Amino acid sequence: MTKLRSMMARAAVLTMAVLKTSHGFYVPGVRPHEFSPGEDVPMKVNSLTSIHTQLPKDYYRLPFCRPTGGPKMASENLGEFLTGNKIQNSPYSINMLREVYCQVLCQVTLTKVEAHTLATHIKYGYHNNWIIDNLPGASVGLTGSGQHQTHYAGGFPIGFIAADTKETFLYNHVNILLEYHNPEGKEGHRVVGFAVEPMSISHEYSGGYVWDGESSEGFSKPLASCAEQQHMDRANISSFQLVRPDANIIYTYDVTWKYSETAWASRWDVYLTEDHMVPAQVHWYSITNSILVVLFLSLLVVSILVRNLRRDIAGYNAMAVLTDEEKEEEQEESGWKLVHADVFRPPSNYPMAFCIMVGSGSQIGLCAFFTICCSAVGFLSPARRGSLMTATLVFYMLCGCLAGYVSSRLYKSFRGRQWQLCTLMTATAFPGQPLF
Repeated sequence: MTKLRSMMARAAVLTMAVLKTSHGFYVPGVRPHEFSPGEDVPMKVNSLTSIHTQLPKDYYRLPFCRPTGGPKMASENLGEFLTGNKIQNSPYSINMLREVYCQVLCQVTLTKVEAHTLATHIKYGYHNNWIIDNLPGASVGLTGSGQHQTHYAGGFPIGFIAADTKETFLYNHVNILLEYHNPEGKEGHRVVGFAVEPMSISHEYSGGYVWDGESSEGFSKPLASCAEQQHMDRANISSFQLVRPDANIIYTYDVTWKYSETAWASRWDVYLTEDHMVPAQVHWYSITNSILVVLFLSLLVVSILVRNLRRDIAGYNAMAVLTDEEKEEEQEESGWKLVHADVFRPPSNYPMAFCIMVGSGSQIGLCAFFTICCSAVGFLSPARRGSLMTATLVFYMLCGCLAGYVSSRLYKSFRGRQWQLCTLMTATAFPGQPLF
């Protein structure tokens, strides 16, 4: 007993020594970054997406402004690649705490093909997906009553179609709204909010100046459609930018900085709750409704089973009072007793296919369980884009051992002799379906 206590004491001392020398660390991809005033805050663009089609499109396939030196791909993991993400740099120049007022970005003259392509993407409702400090841009728009409303999922549209004339208009101006927070004990600032308010403005230069889109003079010339040292407001828009061939589209942007009390660790909360746009009671109503439906169907099935069992038991009890000759006539089993002979009977047709399906089902179920557990504890945060898909693939691959064991074990219980082939088919049948 004394020896056991001494061993436990040594183990406790060793554990405390290890804990004392340990250091905290950040999970890759979610470490906060402090920006000093005036420091460049890079903005990246992702693939264009639409709820009307499942095909993401490259951002720079449309006639948008390109960065100097051409677009450059950001490093992506396997999950980002498989989910259609294509993150690239952008020409927008944003600096910490530096306000920007109607800055000219570039001018694009639409060809007939570009105008048709742009109008088609607007028709299908494609949205821009911009990223700043790993934070996706929310969309700021107007409700039917004229109030501002922010949506935190799906990005913001690239244009709109007029309800009356059916003409296509492009959002060529954006108000970039950024929120920052000053953490205690840190000198820099952290980005905790990012939203974009798109606008369609038919820009014109003051004094009738015509820009060729290349000379540096066009970046400094004032625009007649923009007020000096004032952020663009929808009330000041006189005409929208129409999408048509040979149209000269001038892209501009504003940058607004606003202090926020939101901590960096909780900046994703508004994306998960849509800023409390959907009341919490709605989720409880949905959960309650699902539980009631399950209970109702379960009670329905139980009532049917009980009624059948009562009928069979009543028949068996009636046979107890019969004579021996009558029992011989009624000795054939009927009702639920017929089931006992079929429970462990192997399928007569394609037993290997049945075992493969059981093994693949166990693989998918265990993979889903591990993925949900890791998501619940925070290992698969939305801040790490593509991590959910990557984790799902890794868990699915690791759970293949269980699938092979379950299918081969079940096949051998059916007195099958080709359990090696069953294991091989389990590993290739379900994952190989997309190849056929």
